[in-house]
Amino acid sequence: MPLWKLTPAAVADDPRWQDRGIWSQVIVRAPTASIARVLASELERDSELPQVGNESLDFRSAFEDEKLYWVEQLSDSIAAKYGGEDGPIGIVETAR
Repeated sequence: MPLWKLTPAAVADDPRWQDRGIWSQVIVRAPTASIARVLASELERDSELPQVGNESLDFRSAFEDEKLYWVEQLSDSIAAKYGGEDGPIGIVETAR
């Protein structure tokens, strides 16, 4: 399964950040770039927000916005540093 690197695409004073924290790099193991974005968005989700019934929270992570974060697939040589493409789906490394 490929490894994906998410890095900021917008400058720090871009108003689209809306006071969100900016991660300098997030490495995710996922089958596609889209799923890598979804998995990375869990870093920003507030687990203390209650969810009742079938309500959907009005939450959109910065990782889901292609104007805020770029996603690129890591080359085989760089992926080897993280154990290659073997391993469970999920976040591999983060840096603020």
